[in-house]
Amino acid sequence: MAVGAKQQTLSTVLTEKKVISEEQYAQACDYQKQHSVSLDQALMDLNILAQEDLIALYRDVLQVHFLKLEDVEIDREAVRHVPASVAHRHHLIPVRRSGNSLAVAMTDPTDPQAMAALRSVTDFEIIPFVGRYDAIEHALYVHYGDPANATDAADVSPGDHVIRARALLEDERIGQVGKSVQLNRSQTFDSFVADTANEFPLNVARSISDLHGDEEYNPFHCWGAEGCGKSHLLQAIANHVLAHSPLKRCVLTSGQRFVDELFASIRDKKVNFFRYLYGELDLLLIDDAEALLTRDWAQRELGETFRNLQRKGKRLVVASRHNLATEPRLIPDLRVALESGVIAGFSAYSVLARMDIARRHANGVDLKDDVLSELVARSNTSQRDLLDLLQQVTVMAALSQKEVTVELVRDLINLCGKVAAETPADRARTLFDLSPLGGAKNSL
Repeated sequence: MAVGAKQQTLSTVLTEKKVISEEQYAQACDYQKQHSVSLDQALMDLNILAQEDLIALYRDVLQVHFLKLEDVEIDREAVRHVPASVAHRHHLIPVRRSGNSLAVAMTDPTDPQAMAALRSVTDFEIIPFVGRYDAIEHALYVHYGDPANATDAADVSPGDHVIRARALLEDERIGQVGKSVQLNRSQTFDSFVADTANEFPLNVARSISDLHGDEEYNPFHCWGAEGCGKSHLLQAIANHVLAHSPLKRCVLTSGQRFVDELFASIRDKKVNFFRYLYGELDLLLIDDAEALLTRDWAQRELGETFRNLQRKGKRLVVASRHNLATEPRLIPDLRVALESGVIAGFSAYSVLARMDIARRHANGVDLKDDVLSELVARSNTSQRDLLDLLQQVTVMAALSQKEVTVELVRDLINLCGKVAAETPADRARTLFDLSPLGGAKNSL
């Protein structure tokens, strides 16, 4: 069992990792004794940590997995092995029995009293999972009934449980601190267009994604104009780590999100928890880092986060539109940190590479080389302009069901200057004089 193997409890993690301050821990312990509740309940009642914070602790430090009870069919046979009084008193629900093992969802899988109570009523090996408080509350009611009717459950207050569950559901501070933005699974190294413009940063990114390589790559700062591929590269790193090292903690976030999370943590007096979540990562990726430039306090925090990661052999990657090391608004401490690693800029893609990018984003529309060449030439070096033109061309091809020609692309570009406020479909309809039923009056 993961918890037993590590010999750690919630209490030891909170104190040894300094997730919360000593004053907050003492306050929670006093509350725990006064109200006869578990430590995690005390932390939530006092608004020191939210339930999502506790779930992150159980998952990332104690290696106890989160179980979404709403998606699980609870085995009534498993429920019969644990008395109602034990389940209600320690706020846990048996979920599944497999051989000599009993899976149990708990609010605090590290609670020694809860584990001792389970061992006293069953000989099965207990496999603990962490579950949301309100989900367990609902499961207890469904499978065991009202706690007031449970034997030896006089110390359980159903009213308090319901109030606490409702408070958790309404707690807007349960946020995304220390979590990745949603990854685009299609943005991988295989889908990345390699070119002389990005050969060096691509090689560095591949090395970093394997979570090994030269220490000189730490931190890695890549920069380049909008649409040059740096965001794709960060997504590719995160997707590679997720696929090949699922037990490693990798977070992809943005500069603005880092600033917002830090501000909210300072406001809610949870900055220690913020530092813990970011300091325990294996790899931190920050895209669009320009948002940090106007917040000295956020820059200082990122510098401290990097030093914590570096001491543990962990890595930081930062991407932006400009070289941050040359920015006068960057604090000296963070500039020194960036310059101690490697800084790589993206140059402009070659014509052939940009044609390859356009071909890959054509959404199945077969575009001739002369059309692709015209698109590339007309969009100068801007990837955004190229993809915008490509979107309009593919919409036109879909609406008209005709072959796209160079002349059409030129007409489109001339038209865009006149109806720039319209959508791609509107532009296509104007250009082709489409009827309401979608029939094209003009041929290509």
